[in-house]
Amino acid sequence: MGTSQAQVSHKGSQRLGKYLRRLRSGYGYSLRRVEERARAEGGEIDNSQLSRYEKGICYPSFDKLRVLASVFNVSIQSFSDVVELEAYEDLKPETGNPDELVAQGGDALRRGDSGLAFAHYERALESLLDTAPVDKRFELIGEVRVYQAIALRRLGKLSLAEQELRNALRQAEHLSPKLRTRAVLTLAGIHAHQGERFLAELEAGRALELARAEGLDRMAAMALHTMADVLSEQGRYEDAVEKSREAVTLYEECGEQFEAIRVRINLATYYVVLGKFREGIRLLQNTLQDSRKGKHRRLESLTWSALGDAYFRTEDLRRARRCFRESDTLAVYNDEKHFDILFFNAYFEWEMARLEDNPTRAKIAFGRLKVLRASLERRFPEVEAFDEYVERGKAHA
Repeated sequence: MGTSQAQVSHKGSQRLGKYLRRLRSGYGYSLRRVEERARAEGGEIDNSQLSRYEKGICYPSFDKLRVLASVFNVSIQSFSDVVELEAYEDLKPETGNPDELVAQGGDALRRGDSGLAFAHYERALESLLDTAPVDKRFELIGEVRVYQAIALRRLGKLSLAEQELRNALRQAEHLSPKLRTRAVLTLAGIHAHQGERFLAELEAGRALELARAEGLDRMAAMALHTMADVLSEQGRYEDAVEKSREAVTLYEECGEQFEAIRVRINLATYYVVLGKFREGIRLLQNTLQDSRKGKHRRLESLTWSALGDAYFRTEDLRRARRCFRESDTLAVYNDEKHFDILFFNAYFEWEMARLEDNPTRAKIAFGRLKVLRASLERRFPEVEAFDEYVERGKAHA
């Protein structure tokens, strides 16, 4: 876990302690029961140790975390992500009405400030768990969990996002059709980012059926968007173009310009992959203007990256490099780093350095990729290509 672990290794982590206690309570385990389950998983964690972890007095070793991950059926990455979320603790409002906190979180998400959004949603969830009336409890809490999952997804905390969605869907019968559809759809997006494409396609299809049955045009647009992403990752770009066009039309009819821009970025990328460079670049240039006009920082960064990819494919490396650097500047905001964008840009910097036979620049880019990869859960073609390269290097070492 790098720096974060070094900083908390002696004094422990209050946030990790709360997370462990919540996992244990969710399973209905006593401290003694966890000790027994740990032994069954081939590890040793006595109940007094676990009590100290939960109180934040000390930090578990990697081996202890591995055992706890098996006991609670979560990834080790989840523990690392929990600790890293301490960076947003100071952004959390001390108090607030849950409805107002959710609205403020939504505003932050639209501005691309996912850390601030997460902080507001977390405070809203804490407030609801303490004070929500029984008759409103499931719908309100489910809503906040879904929105918090969206913020976590954008922060790259995919395992934690998935856990929040599954917590919400456990009470699916108490959720509105709109919220249930949104939860399934967000889960599909997470599985797509994790490389579980078959599962993602099934979930996106289920969400599309739910949305159309209830006349939820915005949700249908989101489902079409997700399906286009999955189809593109399967190499079915013509089908992805068709779904994207449908999604753009629906989003624009709903007045969702932010989401329409997101889909148009992807649509332009599909055109480029299909060899329709002029059409793709023209669409990206228009999207860049719309992103700036709407002050959508992440979308502007994504558009610059997509333009860099397009110019790279046309062998205009000078323009490509300028685009990737413009994107890098936008991908770091208020101590928040969009690791997926930064990795994508660094990957192409590495590729260009190798094409230009510049070993110094290639070495620098490769080192940056290694650092960024450690903080990246999301899987996309550039990540898979890098991982394969690293594995081949290990095999020949």
